[in-house]
Amino acid sequence: MEELEYDDFTEQLKKINEKIEELENTDRLQEYLQLQKQASALQKNIYKSCKHILVYSKIEYACPEGRIYRWCGCIKCGLDNRVLDLEQYCLSSEQEAMLDYLQKYSFSGIHTGYACELTLAQSIYSKIKQAYPNIDDATAIKYFKNALDNIRNNKVNEGRQFSRVKRLSLNSNFKHLKVRYSSN
Repeated sequence: MEELEYDDFTEQLKKINEKIEELENTDRLQEYLQLQKQASALQKNIYKSCKHILVYSKIEYACPEGRIYRWCGCIKCGLDNRVLDLEQYCLSSEQEAMLDYLQKYSFSGIHTGYACELTLAQSIYSKIKQAYPNIDDATAIKYFKNALDNIRNNKVNEGRQFSRVKRLSLNSNFKHLKVRYSSN
């Protein structure tokens, strides 16, 4: 009985592998793979040309050693050095581009001194750029800090909070509107 199952499984696997091979040879898949390479190259160029504005996207405290580990992310381009902490086999193509960039270049920019969820920071920054397309980085940082302070300091009910999340074009289950300051 077991051998019959084994033979069935191997036959099914053989059929699946044949189908995969057929798909690999299609023009549509080749076009997709080529576009993925182009998108990755463009993303690396974006990271390289960006004048990064950084927030702390993750802060960890190692109590026994008394160390503080800070990961930074750029609110303009989304580059986030937390990707260095992820397993390489499970990275998305965008995360692979980040990792490749971070392994080749140093990651520096203007630090805001704020710690918050990177998606929130990017959403606020994009709303600022939408309202003021020609704003310089220094002014954008001031507006950004003010917006984060307002989010942190103005207590709102759950309905208003949901409205805030929606207005910032965040995922509807986003729960990280709290802001922490970092001690530099």
